[in-house]
Amino acid sequence: MVAMKVSELDELIVNALAGSDHPEITKIERVAGASADHTRVVVYFANGTTTVIMVRKVEGTGVPPHADYQLPAGVI
Repeated sequence: MVAMKVSELDELIVNALAGSDHPEITKIERVAGASADHTRVVVYFANGTTTVIMVRKVEGTGVPPHADYQLPAGVI
């Protein structure tokens, strides 16, 4: 069984939110670059609020131990 990368999970989250029937969601962004370590997706709402989706920890076979919010490059 092949493990899912965090970037693949990002895509699933973005697609699920984009395909939902929630007109209050005005924009969905995948975070790229150096800041994309643990901050993955930002969701903007019509009332001005913002939600940031982050990954605290990844665990499983082959994933090295790491501090919270400091994901190993191999899982991203």
